[in-house]
Amino acid sequence: MSKDTQIVETVSGTWLRFPNNFKKFQCLVELPDQLSLNINTKSGCVHVHKKDCDEVFQYVGELYITANGNQLQCTVQAAPANEEVMKTPGKQSDAS
Repeated sequence: MSKDTQIVETVSGTWLRFPNNFKKFQCLVELPDQLSLNINTKSGCVHVHKKDCDEVFQYVGELYITANGNQLQCTVQAAPANEEVMKTPGKQSDAS
């Protein structure tokens, strides 16, 4: 397992395990409920990862947050469900 993964430091100084193909953006944050957010401050894209049964954070989808005047728009794209990485109980997509 460990040869196919890497450990990456979050902004708070904790270390999380990700697959080798993981690319850290400018801001990696760990959240409760075994989630992490990998925030690209240049594009505004936020990759969401969830810890699997092997303690590895796997990609589950991404968020795009944009402001249009005084309105915020959030678009969510879930990862394809064809991988056995984990069960995703509710894939949601909001094409605003």
